[in-house]
Amino acid sequence: MTENKFLNIVSIEGLLMLCLGLGMLILPKISMISFGLTICLSFIAYGGYKIINAILTRNFSRQYILDIIDGLILAISGILLFVAPVFDISFIMGLVGIYFILKSLSSFAFTVQTRKTLNFWWLCFFLSIMELFFGFLIIVILPSAALWLVGILAGIDFILSGIIYLNMYISTKYIQGL
Repeated sequence: MTENKFLNIVSIEGLLMLCLGLGMLILPKISMISFGLTICLSFIAYGGYKIINAILTRNFSRQYILDIIDGLILAISGILLFVAPVFDISFIMGLVGIYFILKSLSSFAFTVQTRKTLNFWWLCFFLSIMELFFGFLIIVILPSAALWLVGILAGIDFILSGIIYLNMYISTKYIQGL
């Protein structure tokens, strides 16, 4: 895979995450049902994208198996919330907490792998610390964790991830143009 294709994938993932994160924070102000539905659809969409992206970029990424597991956990969490929202909300919240912890490891591996390729790679290091904090926060307050807290944390994570990925794409493209 060439560097330009890799940068295009980073920009697509950044735009997707930014749109999903904004949707998770803006759209659900109508009711709690729409908030749960927005979280479900966002988790399914990004989980599916993460799985497909990991498979397509497996020759370029060292942590592609971790990304596939990460995407599966997120998609399964979204499907479980969609199919049976009252199934066992603590179990689903626990899955989301595990997702954030695994995403933290994946973001850290991405940071280490791309530090010589992308500008502002250190922002991904900040993101991995934030995701680790979100994962532990959800797991620690698990019995009383509310769906809105998970949705807001996921929305913040998606927005910041999208901004960071787009920032890395734009700055690296700009430096290449000079």
